[in-house]
Amino acid sequence: MSADVGYPYRDFAREQEIRLYATGLTVDGDLALEPPPGIDWNPCNMIVAGDLTVDGDLSMSSYGGGCFLLVTGDLRARNVFVDGEPNVVVRGDLTASNGVFGHDNYGILVVCGRTTARIVINTSGFNMVFAEDPQAFVMGHPNRQNFASDIDDDLELEDVLATDLLDHGGANFAAIRAALVAGRSILRPGISSDAS
Repeated sequence: MSADVGYPYRDFAREQEIRLYATGLTVDGDLALEPPPGIDWNPCNMIVAGDLTVDGDLSMSSYGGGCFLLVTGDLRARNVFVDGEPNVVVRGDLTASNGVFGHDNYGILVVCGRTTARIVINTSGFNMVFAEDPQAFVMGHPNRQNFASDIDDDLELEDVLATDLLDHGGANFAAIRAALVAGRSILRPGISSDAS
């Protein structure tokens, strides 16, 4: 595990539970690994030994220090939302029937296998490292990912997003997430992609 996860979690064992699912995990509906209201760090870390299948959306968030999700097999979900400072490592393939959205604060998503989705978005300091270029339409900053973006370097995220996903000229991340949950295209008319 220490080869994949970047924080000394053992030092925080009293504060952060580590849950082990030794035979994989299937979740009906959504799986939200997020801090309780009023707390900025996630009190739980997870190791899934095998595949993690989420029928709905997987969300992982932490802003008060790191947390982790380690999946030793494949991860399948409708959408994968990761924001803040978590370490998410998928040793197998990541398949999202809609989108993968990494946002904010220097967290990281590492995929050791193939990534397949309609769209992959990487914004605001979040990091993504994939073993292969994603089979998806990709929007993200080249300094924060090891794969190419499908939008020109001269364009910003705000130049390609649907106008209803902007707030005072900037990207409205809550609206982007809501659009992905609803299965809507987030791209402006005229910006086309096989993945949108």
